Amino acid sequence: MQGVVALLVCCFVFILLIPGLLFLYTYIFRQACSLSGLAKPSVLVATGHLFCITIAQFITDFVMVESVEWGCSRGGVPQWEARIIIFFLLLPIDLVISSGIHAGLMGIKFGKGIEVWFVQRLIYLSIAAAIAFVAAIVFLARAN
Repeated sequence: MQGVVALLVCCFVFILLIPGLLFLYTYIFRQACSLSGLAKPSVLVATGHLFCITIAQFITDFVMVESVEWGCSRGGVPQWEARIIIFFLLLPIDLVISSGIHAGLMGIKFGKGIEVWFVQRLIYLSIAAAIAFVAAIVFLARAN
């Protein structure tokens, strides 16, 4: 019975986190647009852009992952090497799709879409670095 209650509490907390994470995702995109010298889109417009990008990336990433894994299995390449290939192919595919959709939906040049993409990824990297820094400080403090 305790396991069921714990599972329900975890599901409830997860469901409560979804709107906050979606807001953060949209906020970062809006800030990237603003820092790139573009007008800050409304929350609804930014959500629509990010939804289109997510759907397009999901489809292309699925096709690319399946193609690379199939090709590597046919060529006798180990699975861990296929994962490395996939990792290095996902970044330029993400760049092209995101920048193209930014350019098309926002009516800007493709190069400006690349700028928005880079700024957005730099914000993500900054957040990840801050979390890693805090985790390292906590780890070092506990080691003493």
